[in-house]
Amino acid sequence: MKSVLRTIEKYNLIQPGEKIGIAVSGGRDSMALLHFLHELSKEQNFECIAITVDHSLRDASAQDAEFVVNYCNKNGIKVYMYKVNAEKLSADKGLSIEAAARECRFRIFKALLNKKLVNKIALGHHMQDQAETILLNIFRGSGIAGASGMDYVRDGVYIRPLLRTDRTEIMAYVNLNEIPYVKLNGDRTSRLAGSVNIS
Repeated sequence: MKSVLRTIEKYNLIQPGEKIGIAVSGGRDSMALLHFLHELSKEQNFECIAITVDHSLRDASAQDAEFVVNYCNKNGIKVYMYKVNAEKLSADKGLSIEAAARECRFRIFKALLNKKLVNKIALGHHMQDQAETILLNIFRGSGIAGASGMDYVRDGVYIRPLLRTDRTEIMAYVNLNEIPYVKLNGDRTSRLAGSVNIS
């Protein structure tokens, strides 16, 4: 994924010696990012640390987190797994489930950063996510500021290496490297390697 490497270089997203936490749901985009950064780390002397969160929102969510842990163990990648109750936080604080899940994740990210277990957190947002964010912000009336979309670097610690990468490029990379991932289909979960079901 040449666009990812160009983005990392252009915005100085990763420096040698850094510990990069990678938010990994087990889905295609985050698994592609994990694989790419792990391979790149061998050349550029930084450490990849996967972070996976079981939000307790689906029957298969614990299995998805375990899938990430197993992949990391198999490939020599350090991984932190957390279990949270996003539904309870949603009820307690009057948040949407999506907002509560996001708050749970970012509490974990902040704790890891504060403890200096990681230096930065890599998020898997890609070009289509950026386009959707911009349109949503415009519809909400956020004006020019909203039209700029998500930042490549936020607060100096949250980085988005895939933000200039198209979904088709990600899919091609996953298929080429036979990267397993979790495909969500309603409440059913299957494990895929490219388009090949390996469950």
